[in-house]
Amino acid sequence: MKTVCISHAEDADGIICAAVLKHLLDAHTLLVAYDDLEEALKSVRPPVEEVYICDLNIRKELCKEVERITKFSSVTFVDHHPTEAEVIKRLQHSGVTVVYSTLDCSSVLLFSHHQEKLDWKAARLVVYAAISDHFEDGPIASKLMARLDRHFVEHEALILTHALHRKATSKFRLMVANELSKFSFPHKVEGVTEAALGYLEDAVELLETLPKKASRLEKLAYVEGVQGMTIGAVAGLLIDAMNVDVGVCYKREETGFMSISIRGQRGIELHLGEIAKRLAKRHGGFGGGHNTASGASIPRSNYIEFVKDIERELKKTNGRRE
Repeated sequence: MKTVCISHAEDADGIICAAVLKHLLDAHTLLVAYDDLEEALKSVRPPVEEVYICDLNIRKELCKEVERITKFSSVTFVDHHPTEAEVIKRLQHSGVTVVYSTLDCSSVLLFSHHQEKLDWKAARLVVYAAISDHFEDGPIASKLMARLDRHFVEHEALILTHALHRKATSKFRLMVANELSKFSFPHKVEGVTEAALGYLEDAVELLETLPKKASRLEKLAYVEGVQGMTIGAVAGLLIDAMNVDVGVCYKREETGFMSISIRGQRGIELHLGEIAKRLAKRHGGFGGGHNTASGASIPRSNYIEFVKDIERELKKTNGRRE
């Protein structure tokens, strides 16, 4: 095992990063959530010679572990989440190859980094990630999209996205990553179409039942996660079901923390990733993400105040852009 890919387990972008590196370098894949990232980094030991960290925001607290790995292995960091300039400089100073931009998704950045070694099938694959992550208009992704049948790739991307929302087991996601590394079309991967249809059925039911289950402030609604669907998917459905600007869904972890997903309407004035990062730190945890999709991990006892703080931030603006 010479090459290891540590990639985000919870969305198509991270899984497609892993698929590209499996195809290109036969990388051993570790798909992780943010709560598991530190342990994944600690697990990397010689004789590993090459490590990729993909679609995972590196917090300052994790830099020391990355620096340990650089003592025996090359490290490449591929990401598009807002990251402190101090962290980027520290990683570069320690010898990490940084492939970073907030304008395109991680898979597209990885493709661009290795473009001379990848063919057009890989380009189509990373476009699925761009669509799933709402980054299809990025400067690199938009050029790739221009050469593809838009409806076809959008349909394949949504089938993949919905399947991953519906079936969140590590076994399933690793299988999907391995099949995508062969450039299989998502709808051809075993179990993906069925899982996507299952997601749609669950989504219809949730749209009808969430108004009874969720709590609403003014601009925000929040609810506990449901079995069989990611908290990110539920947070997104809350916006529709409750007609709010922001949906928040949480899951209780055995560690005493809450895993939280935050989703906002397109055009929202605030950057939810920056808000999640700042507020999570205030409440004893960590967070981050994109302008309309972010997450956090905080102590359970602070959850309600965390949600109220998000509402306060929303009230400082008009909520949506005209």
